[in-house]
Amino acid sequence: DYVRDKVPSLKSFLNKGNAEEEYSIPSLAALSSAMRLLQRYEFKDNHGEWVKTVKPDLGPGISERVWEALETTDENINVCRSVKTELRAALSALLGDFGVLAIPTVPGPPPKLQTPATTLEVFRARAFSLLSIAGVSGFCQVSIPLGQHDDLPLSVSLLAKRGSDGFLLNLVETIYQTFKEQIVDTQQDR
Repeated sequence: DYVRDKVPSLKSFLNKGNAEEEYSIPSLAALSSAMRLLQRYEFKDNHGEWVKTVKPDLGPGISERVWEALETTDENINVCRSVKTELRAALSALLGDFGVLAIPTVPGPPPKLQTPATTLEVFRARAFSLLSIAGVSGFCQVSIPLGQHDDLPLSVSLLAKRGSDGFLLNLVETIYQTFKEQIVDTQQDR
């Protein structure tokens, strides 16, 4: 709700794509759409001529996304840039100089080998909605491994203001031992 309310340019991306799917948070799905469009545009701008000239041999999945990026127009690029500016301002106002945002690193358990492509796309879309917060705002993000749950890796991500990498890494160094102790205590209580 905070992102939706504080990033008015995001309205252009709401209710598009899979923003209405039950697994998504509409404002973060919209943010992910804006990030993907911005990434495609920047990829085309930075690498388009090289790809068209060299025609590199790319693997499945990658090849389709690269050629899709090369077909991107700059039609909505100004809206994407507005989303980026507004999100950065909104998160800066929320967190200030020393605030930290804690989010899941990924949206759930990792997909298994041989997972159908449609299921992988759902996972990818959910993951991008989380990754888009730092990806669009330029805030720094660190993922902290917390061990295992049901034989699967578990982690949490912390985000801090753009340019606060040193602060965030120092914080992680300070709190990591406490995290590890809490996990051990929780596992012993089972």
